[in-house]
Amino acid sequence: MLSMDDIKYIRRMHDVEGCSIREIMRRSGYYCETVKKYLDMEDFNHPPQPPKEVPSLLDPLKPIIDEWLENDLKAPRKQRHTAKRVYDRLKEEYPDQLEVKLRTVQYYVSQKKKELYTQKSKGYIPLEHPAGEAQVDFCQFFYYDNANTLKEGRKLTVSFPQSNGAYCQVFRGENQECLLQGLQNIMKHMNKVPYRMVFDNLSAAVAHIGSGKERVLTEGFKRFVEHYGIEPVFCNTSAGWEKGNVECKVGYERRNMFVPVPTILNFDEFNKRLFECCQRDMQREHYRKEQLIAELFEADRKAMLPMNPIDFKVSRFHTAKADKYGKVMFETNRYSSSPKLAQEAVYLEITSDTITIMDQRYNPVVTHPRLYEKDSESMDWLPYISLMAKRPTALKYTGFYQELPQIWQNYLSDLAPEEKREALLTLNTILQKHDISAAADALEVAL
Repeated sequence: MLSMDDIKYIRRMHDVEGCSIREIMRRSGYYCETVKKYLDMEDFNHPPQPPKEVPSLLDPLKPIIDEWLENDLKAPRKQRHTAKRVYDRLKEEYPDQLEVKLRTVQYYVSQKKKELYTQKSKGYIPLEHPAGEAQVDFCQFFYYDNANTLKEGRKLTVSFPQSNGAYCQVFRGENQECLLQGLQNIMKHMNKVPYRMVFDNLSAAVAHIGSGKERVLTEGFKRFVEHYGIEPVFCNTSAGWEKGNVECKVGYERRNMFVPVPTILNFDEFNKRLFECCQRDMQREHYRKEQLIAELFEADRKAMLPMNPIDFKVSRFHTAKADKYGKVMFETNRYSSSPKLAQEAVYLEITSDTITIMDQRYNPVVTHPRLYEKDSESMDWLPYISLMAKRPTALKYTGFYQELPQIWQNYLSDLAPEEKREALLTLNTILQKHDISAAADALEVAL
């Protein structure tokens, strides 16, 4: 084939200068057949060049190497041939035929292993997901709290692969209460229940992973899915791709709904706004089906189950014992109860965001926000102050007295019994609307 410059010269003489074939032959020096060939040519695509097969001195031994490596597919991973081991065996078993060095064997073994162990030849087949099926996943995100401190939270996403729709909710943790509360919030918003949900093997749902698909579920999760009629399906271990739709959705939501980093003052209110964001996001076209996601999502809803009219209470109960100050330890954190419960057994009702302490008759004593930072403490002074107001003379001998702000300790120590009662009642009134630090500030101003 002539160079492109020569071809261009021949065609230019004909198309631009109007030269005859005879004139082009004279000026270019090419034969008539060559000139005609390039004047008639219409396809100037560069034809692909077939790779040149270069013979290798290893060729006679390649079938033997292939057989060893193919047999390795059935062997334990740590007992398979390395390139060095292949070379050593060839030296031992075929010394007369081995005419190459280790590097040549290493190169061939590397190429052959890629061929055997990768799945590029299989490609990916687009999956068709049934309507009404959901995939579930948790992920990390960050937010600013009311003190403008950067905190880590957890986002629960439920996606619907058939339509590519999704909803998400956020929590401070990734425990069973957060999982079930998030699922319930989303189902109540839809007023429908996905008949099947695909999960990771998260500890909030799975107590033990058995062989194959065998799973031992946590008691609370079992009750929840039975209550709503959900069929839970769990991925194989280390196989998150089995729920690829929600894996993609998790990142999409984080990039589009959590940038810039949000400030969350109230999780319930923020979750309501997330529902609005997810609804708006469904007003875009599906990436493949040329329909709005919202329209496709209606097929999902129609295939779902109706909501159980009986509400499921997302909480669990836990027994504990209060210490001599009436404080209770749960997980790594301490919660106050009441001085009258000191050294007594108590019950805790645990939700995703609260801890309610109850006496032995299940009467609520105090409700705390659930703490997610380690080694923290939540103190509700009201039960202590109201009791001490009835017995002011015993105030100094109670354990909790030492935990009062120093300004209140000093103030109360100088008062007569009746004055102490009045001061404690005043403190009790302040604490019904403010925290103990505000009470300390108020006393400092008053003095």
